[in-house]
Amino acid sequence: MTSFRLAALFTTVFAGSGLYAQSETALRGRIVDPQGNAVSGATVQIFQQDSTAFSRTVTPDSGQYQFVGVPPGSFLLQVQKDGFRTQTTGVTIQKSSSKDLDVSLELAGVNQQVIVTAEGGAQMLDEVSKPITVVSAAEIENRNVNNISDMLTTTPGVTIQNLGGPGQWTTISSRGLRADATAVLVDGIRLRDSANPQGDISSFIESMTVVNVDHVEVLRGSGSSLYGTNAVGGTINLVTKEGGGPFHGQIQLEGGSLGMYRGRASLGGGALQDRLQYSVGLVTINVMEGVDGHSPWRNSGVQGQLRYNLTPRMSVTGRFWGTDDFLMFGNSPTNSVINPANLPASGPIPAIPATVAQANAFALGGSPNFGNATFVPNVWDPDDRRASHFLAGAVTFKDVVSSKFNWQAIYNKTSTDRIYTNGPGGVGYQPLATNYGKYAGNIDNFDLRATADFTHWFSLSGGYEFEREFYTDHQDNNLPTPQLIIESTHAQQNSNAGYFAARLSLLNQRLQISFSGRAQSFQIKTPDFEYAGTANPYVNSPLQAPRPLTGDTSVAYTLAKTSTKLRAHVGNSYRAPGLYERFGAGFYNDPANPKLVVFTPYGDPRLAPDRYNSVDGGVDQYFFRNRIRLSGTFFYTRIVQVTEFLNILPVTDPYGRTSGYINGAGGISRGAEFSGEARPMAGMTITGSYTYTRAETDQDSTVPGYWQIFDVPRHSASLVIIKQWGKRLTTTFDMYKYSSSLNAYIGYNQAYLIPGWTKADFVGSYQFWTKESRAVRVYGKVDNLFNKTYYPEGYRASGVTALGGVGFSF
Repeated sequence: MTSFRLAALFTTVFAGSGLYAQSETALRGRIVDPQGNAVSGATVQIFQQDSTAFSRTVTPDSGQYQFVGVPPGSFLLQVQKDGFRTQTTGVTIQKSSSKDLDVSLELAGVNQQVIVTAEGGAQMLDEVSKPITVVSAAEIENRNVNNISDMLTTTPGVTIQNLGGPGQWTTISSRGLRADATAVLVDGIRLRDSANPQGDISSFIESMTVVNVDHVEVLRGSGSSLYGTNAVGGTINLVTKEGGGPFHGQIQLEGGSLGMYRGRASLGGGALQDRLQYSVGLVTINVMEGVDGHSPWRNSGVQGQLRYNLTPRMSVTGRFWGTDDFLMFGNSPTNSVINPANLPASGPIPAIPATVAQANAFALGGSPNFGNATFVPNVWDPDDRRASHFLAGAVTFKDVVSSKFNWQAIYNKTSTDRIYTNGPGGVGYQPLATNYGKYAGNIDNFDLRATADFTHWFSLSGGYEFEREFYTDHQDNNLPTPQLIIESTHAQQNSNAGYFAARLSLLNQRLQISFSGRAQSFQIKTPDFEYAGTANPYVNSPLQAPRPLTGDTSVAYTLAKTSTKLRAHVGNSYRAPGLYERFGAGFYNDPANPKLVVFTPYGDPRLAPDRYNSVDGGVDQYFFRNRIRLSGTFFYTRIVQVTEFLNILPVTDPYGRTSGYINGAGGISRGAEFSGEARPMAGMTITGSYTYTRAETDQDSTVPGYWQIFDVPRHSASLVIIKQWGKRLTTTFDMYKYSSSLNAYIGYNQAYLIPGWTKADFVGSYQFWTKESRAVRVYGKVDNLFNKTYYPEGYRASGVTALGGVGFSF
């Protein structure tokens, strides 16, 4: 059997595309509107039993589509077209038998998309038993967002904090938990930076621009049994645009306030009767001024995928995403120069910022009268900068053995590099010479998995995963001896994991049951250290390798008469300590004696993983003939144990640390998420959400007397309205609102109350020329439409800004 399959593979690869087209069955049909007229320009995709799209095409004027070389099996057919409801239909292809399937699109009704993140395989939205949100390709385009984080501001349960404007430090957190409790995937594959302190991708969130992303799926709740470390409060899956179909693409050029220019292009198509499918995107962004006029940011990115169908049953797919980034930082917010009389002795300190004029005078070395201000926001630093890049690539070989079984092998590699330099220029606390720090990471991952459909109501998938990660840092304070300190660390850990996921679809698909599990073990290699000017505290230190076990179960039941879906989800999750948390170190100049250089280790090789238990339950309800869908979810997360960075008494610590990472106390996060989507008429979509979060720690370790988790707003809400006015004009209004939150980093051992804020954006797009599949549009966007003044975590946000651009699609 094996030799026969190898012979078939060899023959097919070299015999030409004609044999390929004739060797297997086909799926064909016609896409029409409610009156039976052909719909041109509709995107048609078919998804296999796993998470990959088998193929993609775009309908011509006749509205017809055809996929040749489709192997036998069960598929999901998804049809998308602007102005119509996205529809998904299940279809079964029999052996040696082609299938005809016409689809009539509806003008109104909420979208019914294919979901690939909830169970690691393709499902219709109504089959999903976990809370999930989809940011569609249409919403991404109509909102004209630059960054991945910008897409998620309207997602329930997700909090976005941008600290200082375009390209500046940005965090994504879920359900009141820390940023390291949210995982990021690209096409279902983990994206991490092994050189980031927490081992996640947080250090690159602001660098992750919109390049070639088709849509985004956000799974809320525990997901470690499917996706491993960091998949705790939420899992964000960035789905790359699929290739295939006729040659197509778009080009964008835009510019506006803050000295911002952006160019973006994407191309896609197929060749050899769609045996070869490709898509690629390029982007470059240049912000020359930034919010304070002194915070330039440059970013370039490339992202794409290439698939070659060796036979109708075998394929090889390559995916890649890379960015190159340069950024000028500013000083952090501070109260060190504020009159102590302005700071109340008890209760949280109200966050009253110094004015822009006062902050600018301070940045120039002046000593202004700050009046009743309680803090000075971030101000520019002339020689504090970062240069960084990451490159993530994956190769997948897939074999559909039969309509009931397929397997695939995946190799994934992620390389990251960040270089920080900061010199003596600027105000406040600064080093005596230009400090240098380089942090580099490499992750190699091999995944072998298989999926079997035993019956029409039971499927099982499982696999083995091996991961090897490296961490390297090099720090140099560039001072003369005896103040010179140079530190280099080279660390490695390996992990092995076995996992499975099972899905049952019973009672005519009204009852969905899913359960999954993962067993993982880590092996930490003895690091290599190079120290000059100080002793190595980690020599002969014991190493503790975690062995986490995680599991998830979810159930959904649909009441057919009322289109009501009831669902529940319970699971546990974890985050493995980063290599920096185990072996990291740093140095600084003593503020009381600037000539004294203080070195301190931060890591603890004995750290255990962060652990969480969570449960959520909710309801999804359709109204008015599927024109409205409302969802509500209540969630509860028990934080069993979490790693904290705290002050430490050196005499009590085996590494002599003054501050560093320890296994700290846990806590609780609970709340409710509500969302709605409506398509009341053709060409109009309204989405909205509201989230209530109450998150607390078991110990007031950050600021004495405060148990509330910092930087988590208790209330958040969002609204997006997209309206097509005829065939040419589209307008988009989106808004999100955060309530007040506590912050612990403006002042030492002090809690600040940061006021809430509302941010609204407006985009208008006019298509002034069309010919066949080509079109040209002009557009404009106003950010912070109501010119609100706000300071996330004490950092000044931009006031009202505007941009204009032109786009060409074909």
